[in-house]
Amino acid sequence: MSSSSENSVQTFNLTKSYGEAKALDSLTLGVRRGEILVILGPNGSGKTTFLHLISTVLRPTSGTATVMGYDIVKQPLKVRESIGISFQDPRGFWRHKPYHILSFHASMYGLRGEERSKAVEDTLKDFELWQSRNKRFMELSGGQAKRLEVAKLFVHRPDVAVFDEPTAMVDLEGKRMIWDMIRQLREKGSTVIVATNEVREAEYLADRICIMKDGKELVMESLMTLKDSITGGDVVDLEMSAPVSEEILRAVRDVPGTVRALQGGERSLRTFVNRSEDWLPLMMTAMQGLGVRVSSIRVSEPSLDDVFLHYTGKEVVQSHA
Repeated sequence: MSSSSENSVQTFNLTKSYGEAKALDSLTLGVRRGEILVILGPNGSGKTTFLHLISTVLRPTSGTATVMGYDIVKQPLKVRESIGISFQDPRGFWRHKPYHILSFHASMYGLRGEERSKAVEDTLKDFELWQSRNKRFMELSGGQAKRLEVAKLFVHRPDVAVFDEPTAMVDLEGKRMIWDMIRQLREKGSTVIVATNEVREAEYLADRICIMKDGKELVMESLMTLKDSITGGDVVDLEMSAPVSEEILRAVRDVPGTVRALQGGERSLRTFVNRSEDWLPLMMTAMQGLGVRVSSIRVSEPSLDDVFLHYTGKEVVQSHA
């Protein structure tokens, strides 16, 4: 874990209880300055509760957190100046219009006059909402309302930008646009936290991924490190120049990092290995020692779905959490 001085967000035994049920259970983690942290977890894992606590929407039962050095319990107003949240469900009064919604949001963060007008216009155009700027909120499609909810964080670019399911209800083209906008937000200096159930979203955005279950962090690492953490997670299919003999099969099984080796066709093997990038040179050396040429190699890494299932025992589901 990074030291607290390197983190935009740091939690300390952060807990939220409802009666005897703990939505968040003594969570201690750090979100590094300038990174995109993606949080994955099954329904009820505590993702949204965590986002609401650090954004001061909810108050913790015990423990605390800091956002840009400000304590969420003791300094909530300072925290709100440093953080912005895009909620899972779009929020807006039925008769308010996108232009006025973003203008009001910008004014809450100190933008005035020409600066505010330009920020609102640019943001509406970036999110393809300019033509709908004078529609009433109730007249927006689900995808437009969601894009407007996400756009709120782009009129002022907070130090810490929090997104809860940022592309739910958005079409495929819109998803990629929002993902690119979120990455630009990070490139301009914001720390970004995204809670999602979409594997493609996590893979596209994340510098690190935090997998949660039952209100606790199970693991938090880069995607590549998570994939490498699964025992036998890399699948390597081999085609040999000669029929696979017991000697060849035994030699492959003896290569350090081999978890399983199964014969497919007469000249083919399917192997399940740890860290294929380390395993392959060792396997090639073993085959050369037997005078066997490997004519084809195909490597398949574990997917993020595999990683999620490995740590939680559940599959990723694309639904509200």
